[in-house]
Amino acid sequence: MIREKVGQAETYTLLDAAALASTAPLGLSNISKSPDFVALSFYKIFALPPVGALLVRKSSAHVLSYRRYFGGGTVDMVVAVDDTWHAKKTTSVHDALEDGTLPFLSSLLSITPSISTAGFMLSKQLYHNLCSLRHYNDQPVIRVFNESSAVYGDSKTQGAKVALNVLKSDGLLIGYSDVEKAADKQGICVRSGSLCKPGGVPTYLYWTPAEMRAAFAAGHRCSNPTEVIGEMATGVVRASLGGMSTASYVRGLIVFYASKL
Repeated sequence: MIREKVGQAETYTLLDAAALASTAPLGLSNISKSPDFVALSFYKIFALPPVGALLVRKSSAHVLSYRRYFGGGTVDMVVAVDDTWHAKKTTSVHDALEDGTLPFLSSLLSITPSISTAGFMLSKQLYHNLCSLRHYNDQPVIRVFNESSAVYGDSKTQGAKVALNVLKSDGLLIGYSDVEKAADKQGICVRSGSLCKPGGVPTYLYWTPAEMRAAFAAGHRCSNPTEVIGEMATGVVRASLGGMSTASYVRGLIVFYASKL
């Protein structure tokens, strides 16, 4: 064994099993003789999707923490506007190393120009209808988050997604998970969650670096969020429109949000 021959030197082994695992079972039951790291390719095993994996010996995992960079999936909070600070995840090895979500759907769906155009037009219809919703006291029901230069229906300035919060007649927020749960009960598909993008929280939700640090100290985490802190949102509800979206789905969304009046 390599690790036995090198004495006190820190030596680690990596097995590239991408080709091997596609033709034979991978045996790692003998822990003492197994490598520290094993690289796999699911694409070579299943033909889809084009992603892989790294198997890590727990006792050797610490060497992977020496890297000088991090991705969004490996931190609980990042301050990047008017200050710089971040808090790394420490719960498990994969939490500290999985930088973000792989584009797994890109291997399964090819978006044609016509489908893309339809999604943009539906998002334009949804946006304008949601912005017109008002409570009895003329307060808005929906707060949409986007760039000031964004134009819905124009793929060059805005994607086919609408990110929003739902407001009560007094302007207070309805928690984004409560909105998603209510939508689920009516068969409406939306996504909700906290904003983890470093610039997203201060830019769209108007948090200052000091407020973000205070929220972190109070227990808020990107992966385990507190939905509303001091009447301020930590996340949004999002409707994503694309190749599977229809006009009836958009109408259903509009009727659902109108029911919050």
